[in-house]
Amino acid sequence: MPTASLFEYVAANLDSPPLTPEEGTYGPFRPNIPIKVPLYLALSLYRRGKCRIQLPPWMTKEELKGILEEERTHPQYFQPVPQYYVEISKLLFTEARAIFGNNSELCEIYDMIEELKKVRNSKILDGLRKVSGPITVKLNHLSHAESNKIRLLFENSLNMWHQLSKNDKVWQENRLAGSDTSMTL
Repeated sequence: MPTASLFEYVAANLDSPPLTPEEGTYGPFRPNIPIKVPLYLALSLYRRGKCRIQLPPWMTKEELKGILEEERTHPQYFQPVPQYYVEISKLLFTEARAIFGNNSELCEIYDMIEELKKVRNSKILDGLRKVSGPITVKLNHLSHAESNKIRLLFENSLNMWHQLSKNDKVWQENRLAGSDTSMTL
């Protein structure tokens, strides 16, 4: 099979552009002028010594203390946090440790993020323990990682329910047909 020319390749892929607007052009960059860029670009420039990364406003000690206090005070609600706070904090802790100042400040912020994850996870588990019967659940302000935990739990539960429903249908058909055989999962 002949290889497609660049023109044919581009013409065939016009529906899916190689860059999304969020991944577009950034700059021009000027020294000592802060600019907002995606985290992947900031980390790439940081690794090459071409920029300084500023601590996101939600990762300051004061802001994290406030979020933690609100999470503990209102057990029925999740406080707004960045959707990818778990992933962002992990990248910054491993790739750009120097932005946190001294080591004690790094440890304090790290501990607060870990505590926030524990409190929010506890709220999720407590809420799921209270579930019984058909329900509608509204989960506002969950992060991507937290949503994935719940999604996996529900996916496994729904798969089990589906399997039980199939076995129940077979059992009922056998019962109506007069053969009473045991079913196993």
